[in-house]
Amino acid sequence: MGKFFKNDAKIISVQPSWRDRTEMIGYLNEFTKKFNETDFLEAVYEATYRTDINFVVLDEMNLARVEYYFADFLSLLEMPHPSEWLVDLVPDQGPGDPHHLNRGKILIPQNIWFVGTANRDDSTFTITDKVYDRVASIEMNQKAKIVKAPPTEGIHMSYEYLDSLFKAAQAVYKMSDKALENLRKMDEFIIDKFQIKFGNRITKQISTFIPVYIACGGNEYEGLDYMVARKILRKFESLNLPFLQKEIEMLIAYINKLFGKNEFLESKKMLNGYLKQI
Repeated sequence: MGKFFKNDAKIISVQPSWRDRTEMIGYLNEFTKKFNETDFLEAVYEATYRTDINFVVLDEMNLARVEYYFADFLSLLEMPHPSEWLVDLVPDQGPGDPHHLNRGKILIPQNIWFVGTANRDDSTFTITDKVYDRVASIEMNQKAKIVKAPPTEGIHMSYEYLDSLFKAAQAVYKMSDKALENLRKMDEFIIDKFQIKFGNRITKQISTFIPVYIACGGNEYEGLDYMVARKILRKFESLNLPFLQKEIEMLIAYINKLFGKNEFLESKKMLNGYLKQI
């Protein structure tokens, strides 16, 4: 992606020793009065001088506990106004401080995307709901098919232009009333049978994701299927599944009734996977 947008992604290797944010963004050495910056902070700071799209990749993100070292960012990026995306670096302003450091704080620019990779094995930590609820996850559990693609010339794209495409999609491809009503019914069913519900955060994510998904060539139910599987049904992993076989089978039947037997294939695949574990 970085190569295509003519701005290489910055790859940051997460270390098992990371326990708090100072490992990721650096810290002020009180003895030398110098700030020990990190590659991650340099990547974020560079993005403040750019108007195009920037990617920062945290590789092997769950070698350490994500909710420890990335806690500030998980909270800040939830703030409704980008002007509030301020990270404290030093206690006060000093002469010779970087130009884009304001009163010891740096503003996280909107033109930057944080991407994390993670493997599931005995050497890694479990990624908690607090993290999953705030991200768009892509699971790669199967060997990818070989794709032959011709060489393609990269492009420069400003964040403002990309954001205008997002807003145009949300204006043109709003979710249908039928899809919203069926989603509400499924939500009520899951609350009743599994005592799991999703809040305003996930509702907002669905309402902003679906129009963009449709604008990119997908359809409404495909996008909704992805969000339901990754945001709601994934939470079933924490339930006592052997006692919920009947309820899971009922949910599969209810999804077929609401959306059709040929829809929500990802969600039904996940639910059938839970049944195989029982």
